[in-house]
Amino acid sequence: MQIVDQIKEWSAEVLEPSVFVVDVEFKPGGGKLLVLIDSDGPLTIEQCRALNRHLSNKLDEADYGETPYTLEVSSPGVDRPLLLPRQFQKHIGREFKIVLKAKTELLGKLMALNNEVLTLHLKDKKKAYLAKEPVIKELSLADIETAFVQVSFN
Repeated sequence: MQIVDQIKEWSAEVLEPSVFVVDVEFKPGGGKLLVLIDSDGPLTIEQCRALNRHLSNKLDEADYGETPYTLEVSSPGVDRPLLLPRQFQKHIGREFKIVLKAKTELLGKLMALNNEVLTLHLKDKKKAYLAKEPVIKELSLADIETAFVQVSFN
């Protein structure tokens, strides 16, 4: 079994149903095994710690690899794109920068997510979200190359 699949399997043993693995990054020889987790609600440091301890014990038991590595369990953070449909739900109402596979770039507020289709209120260049006739666009998640939540300091 590949280490990425094994990490996902071990994670499921301890994560509560609202917490899930987003991605596992491991580069042999790179010295780092990064496990990114997210939650349907707020993600706590304790949830990351608990998974880190569990995975560390499992990796020690399995005596994984000859090369030393560092295990890190973390949330994806704002500098990483959303990867799973499940991640979008808790960001309804927030602004996104979306790049489509066709290389079109969109900026807008996520209004809804239904059956892997996003409803986006596009931002007008001059009037922002106050245009008299808002532009609403529906996008299939399959058409999206990257989607980043935009951080607002207002």
